[in-house]
Amino acid sequence: MLRMRKEGNSSLKQSKSPGWKYSICSTGLKSKSFLEVLDAAQSLSLDGVELWSQHLEDFLGQGGTLEEARELLMARGLQVPAIASYAYFSKSAEDIREDMNQIGRAAELAQGVGSPRIRTFAGHVPSAHAGAEEWIQTMNGLGEASARCADAGIRLAVEIHNNTYVDRLDRIRALTQETGSASVELIYDPFNLYVDRQDPMPVLTELYPWISHVHFKNYLWDHQNWNLSEPVPVLQGDCEHRHLIAHLLASGYDGYISFEYFGDSCLSLARRSLAEIQTYLHHVLS
Repeated sequence: MLRMRKEGNSSLKQSKSPGWKYSICSTGLKSKSFLEVLDAAQSLSLDGVELWSQHLEDFLGQGGTLEEARELLMARGLQVPAIASYAYFSKSAEDIREDMNQIGRAAELAQGVGSPRIRTFAGHVPSAHAGAEEWIQTMNGLGEASARCADAGIRLAVEIHNNTYVDRLDRIRALTQETGSASVELIYDPFNLYVDRQDPMPVLTELYPWISHVHFKNYLWDHQNWNLSEPVPVLQGDCEHRHLIAHLLASGYDGYISFEYFGDSCLSLARRSLAEIQTYLHHVLS
């Protein structure tokens, strides 16, 4: 089993305190209402909520407005670092048109609640299964979607994820090269790389300039039967996060770290992960 090396404390002790903030992905809280999500984030003393777009749509469908949603967030001291969509830009022409519509709507939601970016995916199957035509189609879709977002003052952020076209370093690098200076960013999720036995550190070190947002989660991972894997707090799992935290700290990362867990233990794992990271940083920086 791949288990990455641990970083010593010396590099951290030479770094200043972290400038980042913490949030939770509401995609792991789909059974909860918009208000319940906000209350949960506040109870965890988080700085923000990465909002699943449907949480906002449900709130609006029940008579709420985007202005009211923003006021509810502000009243709890919460920001929205990203709106989470489920666009892929890799399926049928009809699906891609729907993806474009979804991104357009997400941009409206992002404007309404003051979020700077939209989370998207790039492809719906592993990169090894994508041909040249599928890759070009997806890059073109991302380019068009990022232009639409830019027109709205919003940025498009592609999540690094297993079972997508950006599941390993060379493919992620190609995406950044082909989108060039367009407003396409990366959401760095080290565990999504780990499940495919990819080392997350080279992605972080080489592509850091494109990383605007971070997802943290961890598991005791069963590579043979994923269903038997056990979610655990960030510093207890098989994917070693300490040296990743060290690099983010040394690089002056000042975005959000968003805890992304699912299931009944989602909030507990986020709470324990936050406490672990804060305790760890206090120890190594003192």
